[in-house]
Amino acid sequence: MKTVKRKFIIGEENIRLNKINNFQVTRYFNPNHFNLEDKLNLHFDYSEWLGAEYIRILAIYFDTSKSMEAYEGIEFTEEYKLPFPEEGITKTNALSISLKLKEDSKLLWKIAIQIRQDYNTLIHLTVS
Repeated sequence: MKTVKRKFIIGEENIRLNKINNFQVTRYFNPNHFNLEDKLNLHFDYSEWLGAEYIRILAIYFDTSKSMEAYEGIEFTEEYKLPFPEEGITKTNALSISLKLKEDSKLLWKIAIQIRQDYNTLIHLTVS
């Protein structure tokens, strides 16, 4: 059996979206890496290259009350679309989104970031 290496979201990183990664990245979330109360804030404050229509954020939650043996769905998603500014993302028109860490028995465990249309893009992400 081969181990799976997961990339976890960190406090600050440059995210490159290009043809190699199909214009999307996925980061896992570990609440022990942060000192947060009930929300995870994602701030996009810089970008290189223009042309994307929007940034799609997909928050994936794991439901701890469900059972795999009963064939119940254990993953739930919330989708957000942030319009990409024509002039690109700068400090003056930064984009932000808040994701719930927990809702009932559902825990945030994965975040997917995508752009559409397919343009090579570098986005700076800060987490708080």
